[in-house]
Amino acid sequence: MTNSKWKISDELWEKMVLLIPEHKTQHPLGTHRKRVDNRAAMNAIFFVLRMGCQLSALNATGICSSTLSGVV
Repeated sequence: MTNSKWKISDELWEKMVLLIPEHKTQHPLGTHRKRVDNRAAMNAIFFVLRMGCQLSALNATGICSSTLSGVV
């Protein structure tokens, strides 16, 4: 289900990326879980909104992990 029709187009992403602030590590030692790619996270969020599925269903799609833990 990793069909490109469910992913954000390059044209739209170019506009969206300008609105996303740069992430700065706030952990004093710089150790934390690897951050999820912003585009992958947005693809996952829009997929859930379009399909109306539960967040846990993302694991089966291959778009992104359902935890999205590195986004925040």
